[in-house]
Amino acid sequence: MAFTLQALIGDSAEVKRAAPVGSLIVALPQAKALCPLTKSVRSEHGISFLPLTEEGLDDVPTAIEALVRQSKKIAYVEAEYFGGDGTQASAIWEEGRLVFGPLVASDAINQALRLLGVLKEKESDEFEALSLGRHRDTEKWT
Repeated sequence: MAFTLQALIGDSAEVKRAAPVGSLIVALPQAKALCPLTKSVRSEHGISFLPLTEEGLDDVPTAIEALVRQSKKIAYVEAEYFGGDGTQASAIWEEGRLVFGPLVASDAINQALRLLGVLKEKESDEFEALSLGRHRDTEKWT
């Protein structure tokens, strides 16, 4: 089965600040939120599909950086899996400066979530603590 995720994640207020006008914002546990970068959002803002994991870019595209410039602290995350194989990528900005990543690694999202203050508590990891596996496709978050 396939799994894809492409989103902005952070404290609720920061995601609201960074999310493109009219974009969906999904409340997550631990006062976090997610803005799924759906096909329509990507198309409207010139963001490619999974630029770090699928396209293999070394830098976060400027279209994504433009969204997060005004945020105090926010992460961009992407993941792609098929049949158990795949990878993740993440990057974090603070006060408009890239302070982490972009990192492409099997635990890239968990690393970013820890830096955002997500606690795994009783779950196996930070990804599970925020219920990011709730949907298997970015489009399903809408």
